[in-house]
Amino acid sequence: MSAVPIIQDIERRQIDKIKSQRSVPEFSPGDTVRVMVKVIEVVEETKDKKKAKAAEPKINVRLQAYEGLVIARSGSGLNESFTVRKISYGEGVERVFPIYSPYIAEIEVLRRGKVRRAKLYYLRGRRGKAARIFERTDARAKRLNAAFKGFKRPKGEADDLTKIKGIPADLAGRLNGIGVIKFEQIANLSDEDIANVDEALSLDGRIERDKWVEQAQGLMAEAAATEVPAA
Repeated sequence: MSAVPIIQDIERRQIDKIKSQRSVPEFSPGDTVRVMVKVIEVVEETKDKKKAKAAEPKINVRLQAYEGLVIARSGSGLNESFTVRKISYGEGVERVFPIYSPYIAEIEVLRRGKVRRAKLYYLRGRRGKAARIFERTDARAKRLNAAFKGFKRPKGEADDLTKIKGIPADLAGRLNGIGVIKFEQIANLSDEDIANVDEALSLDGRIERDKWVEQAQGLMAEAAATEVPAA
């Protein structure tokens, strides 16, 4: 058996894992994006160096926003990356991000640009108005801007969505990726929500066909019936 299909399968599963944790929007060179990057810091809780060495380090993860213009996309599959350029204190700064990096928490498209090239490296030699990118206002840009981007992720632990008939583990991960993590959310889906989720995840009417809403309501009722009242 060739090693190429095995590698492709591993890469595909890794991409699916990232997509289950966060959405990957459609964007191209010329678009302005905001990338939320995870920054991992080691926090020392004591000033005593001897105690600090003995104690386990406390890891703090915070998000740092990097906003700029996409000037290139390169590669494909798991190795695909994009380059974001911004002006900081009068100097051009560029940073390359792997699209499927686990250190990216979110990619948000702020503005869609109208360009004719796939690589915008010429912007490196331009300043001010000469480096301006006009905004796209065509039908495709309007459709992308109006596209459903998911729900606000509620607080608390996620429910086991695989308890709903018709939701296997991979689909539960994709639902988590658009912010659906609880039975209550599925139980309260409106007709518009159902249409959006169906289109976003290409479910072909599975939500209504498998009666997800009714199943989620039943699971919530079972959970409420088994709760032990406080003394």
